Amino acid sequence: MNKFWIIVGQVYKKNVKSMGFLSMVLSPIIILLVVAVIIYFVAQSESEIPKIAVFSDEPQVVEALTSQPHEEMTITTAYQTPQEAKADLEAEKLDGYLQLTEENGLYTGEYVYTPQSADVDIEQLTNLLSKIQLEQQTEELNLSQEAVETLLTPAQLKKTRIEFRGGGGITTTDNVEDAIKMGSAYAVGIAVFVFIMTYSSIIAEEIASEKGTRIMEVILSSVSSTVHFFGKLTGIFLICLTQIGIYAVIGLIAFQFPFVKELLAGVDVIALLKGLAGTSLVYFLFGVILYAVIAAFLGSLVTKIEDVSKAVSPIVFIALGGFYAGLFAFYSPNHLVVKVASYIPLFTPFVMPFRIASDTVSTAGIMVSVLVLLLFTLITTGVSAVLYRSNVLIYSDSGMFKTMKTSLKGLKKT
Repeated sequence: MNKFWIIVGQVYKKNVKSMGFLSMVLSPIIILLVVAVIIYFVAQSESEIPKIAVFSDEPQVVEALTSQPHEEMTITTAYQTPQEAKADLEAEKLDGYLQLTEENGLYTGEYVYTPQSADVDIEQLTNLLSKIQLEQQTEELNLSQEAVETLLTPAQLKKTRIEFRGGGGITTTDNVEDAIKMGSAYAVGIAVFVFIMTYSSIIAEEIASEKGTRIMEVILSSVSSTVHFFGKLTGIFLICLTQIGIYAVIGLIAFQFPFVKELLAGVDVIALLKGLAGTSLVYFLFGVILYAVIAAFLGSLVTKIEDVSKAVSPIVFIALGGFYAGLFAFYSPNHLVVKVASYIPLFTPFVMPFRIASDTVSTAGIMVSVLVLLLFTLITTGVSAVLYRSNVLIYSDSGMFKTMKTSLKGLKKT
């Protein structure tokens, strides 16, 4: 057991202290910071109140527009002609001007602006004009305000999804809750894919580098291949947990800043965290472990570190297929392909979180998928450990498949 923890500590310390780990941890944070800064400046630019001029042959419509309460723009009548407004528009003293014409009680308009102008909500302008137009037509037709409001009141439609539970219980969910659940599942899918790609390469390189330099022979003379195999896996898994822990601490610290609180003002953080934790976390951890085990086995098949990318290419394609299956599940969680893929262990970590988020799978189905994933992970780990013991000392440039064939022959002899 002491030798096991020596291997774990060696793998952990070597990787955590490396620049690769630092860049691996910081890269997502830097990307998030860049995105946050972009969102902040976009929000700041949108908060600028645009100033526009209005021209019309009908004084009453200009007066009605300027008298209407509107916080998202400033309407001015200081300009006598469109040419004056255009001059200030060119000098960037004005964001745009609106020219209105009236024919048979109907208004048409043209809004002129430049690429440098602050954004104006054209829909809001259209609604203001429609309201003024409606008021004038109401007066002409001698309709009461109550009658007009009754005619224009739209039908009300509310969408509520219900779920029938055992024992006759019924639960309801709203659109916001569904969006948070699906967003959480999407985040889990991306995290699974990124962590699989990252840590599969790390574990494969760990083994291939030792095998390529013949250090493996020295190591295995003092420790069994099984202890070495699980020591490497445990060390990599602890590195993975360390990275997750760092993100959790940074997230808690970042949430104390007013800017972050303002950015997340419309997000139910507690509901989001609930979506990320629980069953989704189980799928995430088992997914990373499963692919890391396969990567360790594949890494033991090559003798040169340069061949690691070729060795882990099957993992890349399988994980990519799982990721796209997850994206498909995002839009069609009830599709037969999605239902089948959610029970295939290599795809389960990507697909099942979306089915859980959309409530298209029962509790029994979730338990079955977790059990299948657990059993498959254990079987894969056991088989990989046995094959690892056989092929880790086989040095051959004839390719992965021939190395595996030689390894299987060695197992039969033993």
